Amino acid sequence: MPADLYSIPAADLIGLYPELILAGAGVVILLVDAFLGDRRLLTTIFALAAVGAAAFYGGSTAMGASFGGLLETTALSVAIRWVVLLCLGMALLGSHGFLRRERLPSGEYHALLLWAAAGALLMARTSELITLFLGLELLSICLYALAAYHRRLPVATESGIKYFLNGAFISCFVLLGIALVYGETGTTRLSAVAEAGSEPGSPMLLIGLLLLICGFAFKMSVAPFHAWAPDVYQGAASPFVAFLSVAPKAASAVVLVRITELTLVAGLDGWDDVISVLAVLSMIVGNFLALSQRDIKRMLAYSGVAHMGYLLVPLVGLGEGTREALFVYLLAYALMNAGAFVAIGRLYAEPGDQHLISDLAGWGYRFPLLGVGLTVCLISLGGIPPTLGFVGKYLVFLHAIQSGHPMLAVAIVLTSLLGVYYYLRVVYTLYMMPEVRQPSDGGEAARSLDWGAGAAVVIGALGSVFLGLWPTGVLQWFARALGTGL
Repeated sequence: MPADLYSIPAADLIGLYPELILAGAGVVILLVDAFLGDRRLLTTIFALAAVGAAAFYGGSTAMGASFGGLLETTALSVAIRWVVLLCLGMALLGSHGFLRRERLPSGEYHALLLWAAAGALLMARTSELITLFLGLELLSICLYALAAYHRRLPVATESGIKYFLNGAFISCFVLLGIALVYGETGTTRLSAVAEAGSEPGSPMLLIGLLLLICGFAFKMSVAPFHAWAPDVYQGAASPFVAFLSVAPKAASAVVLVRITELTLVAGLDGWDDVISVLAVLSMIVGNFLALSQRDIKRMLAYSGVAHMGYLLVPLVGLGEGTREALFVYLLAYALMNAGAFVAIGRLYAEPGDQHLISDLAGWGYRFPLLGVGLTVCLISLGGIPPTLGFVGKYLVFLHAIQSGHPMLAVAIVLTSLLGVYYYLRVVYTLYMMPEVRQPSDGGEAARSLDWGAGAAVVIGALGSVFLGLWPTGVLQWFARALGTGL
């Protein structure tokens, strides 16, 4: 065999450092856990250090294609890497107290979270369908295990089984779509598929691309592929849901951008209409179903469906503002959604209970840090200024107008008003309703000891407000990244 068959350019390896660091840290954590026993604090610190190292080395990633064109680093993939690592760090901070309180082993938990993040980062960078499927399965298998991690709770086991069965079925969709695209074009590289698709299209290519869109719409919990989300969010551990509700959606959004660009290059018509229907359906279904929920985690699950509808709008009529709107919206969603779920994980100290909104009555005064943090995150989710959630919705609305889709803009405004109602309903319960239920775990003292959850909530709340008041730095950084070919 040729001697250079096994040689890998140093630049390619350096570009893969973030994924390698996360995967290697997971292996080290398992080894330490096996030989030294469970050390929750050390495990959390080491996992957070791995996240910091991945973020540091991610800044020196060379732009462009690597590994023979299997991976491609772009401005959007670099930005999404920061989003994934941000919500990973917040989930790790929120999980420390949860694992200690529930007496759960921390080694496997942290390793699975790190490996899931590595899969998400790989998905965001891939430009080839087989590599894309490997990243998707690495992400998915870890998420299935984490959803059922609290195996003493029947509701957690149920959520893991539901997620696994739905996810395995959708993985078949993705694999069949890849097979159809390959069978029609003779290649799995997206750039080559686009060139092959520029010839007169065939039904097999169209069906293959539709199956791919369905698969990643499931990961984003876009309607009508959202049915798994409320049950899984309700049963899984809240700190883990802080990661589950953001990272897979961020990586899948990048994949959908690549597929949409492919259809434009290939000259395939009608894709804007497909995405528009999915966007509007998600806005309507998500917001109306969230209105009727009494459980706050189910409410946030349905509101996540609506937010993914807003996130799809920049994909309708791809243009200069598409990537900027996607990045800002996902960054805002990571801060406000992850912060909200971490706060919920601490306010509802018994994970097996229902998370009734009515139980929060008066708790804004009893737990001021968690109450204020949750309030700010909910206000940002509602798109109320001066938060980053407002900036994200404004950019999405502006893209709908500039791309010539005024009806999408109208749908954004009308459905957002519904969201404001049910988000503020929770804030009203926190501060305006008399306390009717005492905390089951002893109250303020137990919650104040969880420094990790408090830090994550503060990061989510302060980040949403600070970047909402001064979003110029983020926008200018992304503009420079695009200008330099990032």
